[in-house]
Amino acid sequence: MAERLLAPWVFVLTGILFNVLAAVITHYFIGLNNERIMAFDREISRKQILIDGQWQARIEAERKEEFYILLLATESSAADALQRHFDSYLAELVESHALTEFKTGMPSMTTENLERLLEIGDAVQRSIIDTINTAYFEILELQDARQPLERANARLLSIAIFLQVTGLILVLARDLRK
Repeated sequence: MAERLLAPWVFVLTGILFNVLAAVITHYFIGLNNERIMAFDREISRKQILIDGQWQARIEAERKEEFYILLLATESSAADALQRHFDSYLAELVESHALTEFKTGMPSMTTENLERLLEIGDAVQRSIIDTINTAYFEILELQDARQPLERANARLLSIAIFLQVTGLILVLARDLRK
């Protein structure tokens, strides 16, 4: 009985089995984890693009606010056109950032309404920063969810390499048994 267990074909068969298991681990389980890791990476990338866009929107809102402050400080011959542009700009800000508290009583472009413009600008800045913060924390959560998958892949890869090496040793041991 012991002689049959030490037969060369048993070593070869066991070695082949170990190599097949290593291939299954490498291509199936690690592949599944890699797909999930790539999904997390895509979502992280999407959130990063959102953050970059929101940061640009914040800078743009600051510049426009500064522009309108300068316009309020100077006299202009095209007051009607400026007033229409100012009104549409404020309406766009209030609508795009869902600032419902500013929907009524939109100010006209006068120095008396500078404070109202600054209030709307501050609310827009807070809204943008809140969006950026939310996206950033979601990125952190996605990165935390991604780490266990990477650790599992490292463990599975170590197991697969061990099985491959052991399988190769068993196949080569067949020749030593002769």
